[in-house]
Amino acid sequence: MSPRAYIAWVVGGCLALLAPVLILNLMLLANDQRHDKNRLASRWQQESGGVTYAPPITSNRAFKTLRLADRLPEINTLVFGSSTAMSITADALPPELRAYNFAQSGNPLLSVIGEATYVITHFGDHVRWLVIPVDWSIGFVYQSGAPYSADLSPGKVAPPSALPLATRMREALSLPRISTLVGILREIAVAKDRAALARHFFTDAAGDPYPCAEGGTARDFDVTFRGQCAGFRADGSATFADQKRISAVTAAGVIAQAASASSQYARALDRTAGQPDAELLNHLSALLKQARAQGIRVVFYLPPLIPGLDARLAASAHSGEKLRRTKAVLAQWAKQQQTVIFDAGASEQYGCTATEFIDAHHALPVCYRKIMARLLAPERSTP
Repeated sequence: MSPRAYIAWVVGGCLALLAPVLILNLMLLANDQRHDKNRLASRWQQESGGVTYAPPITSNRAFKTLRLADRLPEINTLVFGSSTAMSITADALPPELRAYNFAQSGNPLLSVIGEATYVITHFGDHVRWLVIPVDWSIGFVYQSGAPYSADLSPGKVAPPSALPLATRMREALSLPRISTLVGILREIAVAKDRAALARHFFTDAAGDPYPCAEGGTARDFDVTFRGQCAGFRADGSATFADQKRISAVTAAGVIAQAASASSQYARALDRTAGQPDAELLNHLSALLKQARAQGIRVVFYLPPLIPGLDARLAASAHSGEKLRRTKAVLAQWAKQQQTVIFDAGASEQYGCTATEFIDAHHALPVCYRKIMARLLAPERSTP
């Protein structure tokens, strides 16, 4: 066989293997587009109080906007932020603060300012407390620019639109999608009624409700993470059930890597030598002034890091001075604004342990309950 023929044979074989994968995953993606899963998942959670999410799990704005509209009559507190704040459950706050967690994956502080401004303007009669993380560890306090505009009215949540074919093909051939498809095909292969289960996966909007280990029920409106109770509770907090927890065995290695000069935390500090963006702080000042004019309380905090990391970074030659500059500038801003930024970075001071994290900057609810007990202690929660 000639080299050209051999290459053609290998390429043809690969294409023959990939073609069914591509077709089946494109069918699954088409099913996501066929149903308005944000509204379906939101409606189911409103009726059941269970755990759910609308795909993809990394893009939550539409789903949470719909949930906020439903929850608004029952709440007086909103938690904002990115995934670092998603573990804050309603029961971590004092009973008089009836909270919904509006935090979203990858949501920067500039976006939070826009969201909070919208809430003050349109929902100020309901929402009287805003809980806002001032996150340096993933670089948000160093970003410049204007706050992102936000419209949190449910009517602005559009139904799914078709993605370009090239985008769908890349997604269909991604490793997570292929892994999920393999799991689906295995389930179908051992099912008593394979045709019915295949129709269920490829045409139905959601799986059947099922019980969660922590109590309650879940329903998956996506084929990814099906059966894991992944997604959001009715209070908006994330279960992180699809993520592994740090163990006592691996904690030291996680902390050492996170404290190194090449870590994402050191790089975040290095971006502006630890100098928070002055324009961003001005936008925060304007937000605080607007909230106070309507009698709305704003609580700022630095999100928790895995125990020991804050101290290791502060003691390091590569990041210590920059971290001290960040905290000094934020403290000075807070003093000028006659407010407080509660520093929860050294989470060990509040009783958190490494096993209460999924990585170096994502704390789980058990850690956040300890922190919020201090942050929103009775003497601090009086308007």
